[in-house]
Parts: sequence; structure tokens; C-alpha cells
Amino acid sequence: GRSVATHQFGSQVICRLFEHAAGEPRIVELADVVLSNDAVGLCCHKYGHAAAMAILSNGLSRQRAVVVAALQTDVCRFAKHRFAAFVVQHAFLQCAPAECGALARGLMSQAGAVVTLACHACGVHVIRALLQVPGAAERALQYLGQREQRLRKDVFGSKLLRELGLLEDKVVDEARATGSAANVGGA
Repeated sequence: GRSVATHQFGSQVICRLFEHAAGEPRIVELADVVLSNDAVGLCCHKYGHAAAMAILSNGLSRQRAVVVAALQTDVCRFAKHRFAAFVVQHAFLQCAPAECGALARGLMSQAGAVVTLACHACGVHVIRALLQVPGAAERALQYLGQREQRLRKDVFGSKLLRELGLLEDKVVDEARATGSAANVGGA
């Protein structure tokens, strides 16, 4: 059960089982055992987080609810965690709208969390996923826009702004300022 899910190769086997036979009674029981003791620990484990992600993708709704509940205990901390951030990101992309909304509300309830995560190596990926959650995306964009100056100064924040079309490359800005944009690469 749990020890297999947190083993380097056992985790891969568990993931394939969840992907290909998630509805089988013995696999359902296996998923329940994997989640039974410490779903938070599973999400934060080097190999176990992959099993948590497989449950989010293929597990029963009650099993997904266990993983989401574990993430909700401190979603901002998990969004910065090296392995748990993958699970949070996956939850935003795979879970039902109600679960995504609950996670998004938990994340955005902490003052400055969206901007802090946008400036973090792991958190920025969670913010990208958050921006795909209907209803939460608008609010998250509003938070990012309010702190644009801070984001511009950060490696991860400025890259995110660029991806969102809110920050242009300096070369493009300079070309526009000098009026030479039409001449670039064409002379």
C-alpha cells in the first residue's frame, strides 16, 4: 500500500494501475489504503506525489476528495513545496469545478499569496494552473496586475507577465520607441 506508493519503482506501478484499472475493486481498495494514513505526506513525498496525482486523474470522487482535503490544510505551503506543487497544479487542472474553486479560495484567502507564488520557482506553475480555473482566473489576474512592479523585478514573475502578454521584451519596447520595428530583420 503506502510503502509501495512511496517507493521509486513501486510508485510507477501504482500509477499505471490507477490509470488502467482504477474502477477495479482491488485497485479501489489499494487507493484507499494508499490514502488512509497520511495523504499530506503522500503529496509531499518524492515518489508518492505521483500516486496522489494519479488518484486525482483516475480515482473515485471520494478518493479525489481526500487528496483535495489534504491540500486544503495549507494550500499555500504545498504550492511552494518541491513535490506537492505538482499535486496542487494537477488538482487545478483535473478536479471538478467545486473542488478547484475551494482550493482557489483557500489559496487566494491569504493576503499576497498569488503574487508570492508567482515569484516562486514551484509556485509559479501553480499560478499558471490557477489562471485556468474559471472564476478564479479573473481574481488572480487582478492580484497580479495590482503588484505588477514587484513581478517585473522577479525572474519567475516577469516571465509569467510576459506569457500573459502583460510585459513585453525590452527589445520590442526599444524598437517601438525608436520607430525601427519595421526595419528589424528586413534590411
